[in-house]
Amino acid sequence: MNLVEALVASAMLVSSSSCSLQLWAGSTSWTRHSDLRQQQQAQLDAALLSSQRQLATLAGTPIAADCTAASTWVAAHLQTQPALPGVELQVRAEPGALVRVEVAGSQGAQRQRWFSPAAYGLCGQPQPAESTAAQTTGAETTAAEPDDAAL
Repeated sequence: MNLVEALVASAMLVSSSSCSLQLWAGSTSWTRHSDLRQQQQAQLDAALLSSQRQLATLAGTPIAADCTAASTWVAAHLQTQPALPGVELQVRAEPGALVRVEVAGSQGAQRQRWFSPAAYGLCGQPQPAESTAAQTTGAETTAAEPDDAAL
């Protein structure tokens, strides 16, 4: 092997090693960026689930007779909830008695979810406690007595 062949071989080795290192660094950077994006998406989903959990705790207790008034109350209630760090929470009552919860992360990722107070039983006339107790008692006695067809 003469000197020219050795120089060409070493130049090829250096260039292929350099290209390989650049590809490896690029894939590492992409993987790190992908992991950060997934973590942020999980954080945004957790913020939306927190809002949904707040509504689930209120489920079945009518807040207002009108669903539009209930959506305004729900929007104000969810807006007062503490947001997760690094997450911006925007809650708005929208036309059609809907509540839009939008969360945005620091790197531009966004998620939104629409909630209906009617789906959680938050609008309607509240039932008096006496009629609820009478319905429960009546249901228990009917369930405890055997049916004529069963005898």
